[in-house]
Amino acid sequence: MRCLPEGVKEAVIRHAEVCLPNECCGLLATDGVGRIRFAYPLTNSNPSPVAFTIAPEEHFAALRHAERHGWEIGGVFHSHPRGPAVLSETDLSQPHETDWIHVVVGFVPHLDVKGWWIRGGKPVEIPIWS
Repeated sequence: MRCLPEGVKEAVIRHAEVCLPNECCGLLATDGVGRIRFAYPLTNSNPSPVAFTIAPEEHFAALRHAERHGWEIGGVFHSHPRGPAVLSETDLSQPHETDWIHVVVGFVPHLDVKGWWIRGGKPVEIPIWS
């Protein structure tokens, strides 16, 4: 189980709210046993309410920061300004790292945050609260 610490959760939600009406995006750092340690709120380089693209230079900066702290990039987060906290068909069709956690902030019907893995092209919800 990968828990989303309260401070990381708040950072993810705050970034999602700031990016409205477009999707936010960012990366999650994990430690050697898979615990989520840090959220990197990044720029959606193609602002859209239905898709995101992480700015490559920011991706590499996050990677370097994580490595300096003994972490690795172990997940991604984004928001659905017009929908629930589930992975969409667009999300599932994108290239992804097999073992990464995907955290989605949904705003409809209410603010919600959920964690997912993608297994065999299908979303599998995972508990992210301790």
